[in-house]
Amino acid sequence: MNSFLSEVEKLPEGHPVKVYYEESALIQDILLELYDVDCVLDFQKYFNLFNQLATIEKRFLRKENQLFPYLEMHGWNGPSQGMWSFHDNLREQIRLLNSHNQNKSTANIIENLPYLIEGIKRLLTIEDMRLFPNAMNLLSEEDWKEFYQGDEEIGWMLSNKPTPYPKLEKEYIHPSE
Repeated sequence: MNSFLSEVEKLPEGHPVKVYYEESALIQDILLELYDVDCVLDFQKYFNLFNQLATIEKRFLRKENQLFPYLEMHGWNGPSQGMWSFHDNLREQIRLLNSHNQNKSTANIIENLPYLIEGIKRLLTIEDMRLFPNAMNLLSEEDWKEFYQGDEEIGWMLSNKPTPYPKLEKEYIHPSE
């Protein structure tokens, strides 16, 4: 995973693809912790990690409502058709695990959590290998500059809001103000 990372690191702060990769790093960290946590012995830690991972919905919504329409405008419909179904499958797994979480049904959590983790890892790999490299080739700089406001309305998984892209120039404020 992260085969495209060397290209992403060259992008300016706040670029939508760079933000997706920052979220990807966060997701990978959460997945590693979820692998290690024992929901029977430490349900609260598991539950906190799971809830943090469930904010992946914001990422799905940004891709579906921001990125995919732009890709379609440039003639690439594959992500809208294929990845949306990935998102829906992962949403269903999150709903299933949420129902098990409410009942603290740790046996069902242990049985079903690997499907969610593996599904997300697969999605991140596809994003890294195909989605983001192709998006960078298809979308113009002007396209990327139009993302920030919509992304901000949807939100991010990150604890701190990303730098606006393009970087906002400080507006001149007269000294009397």
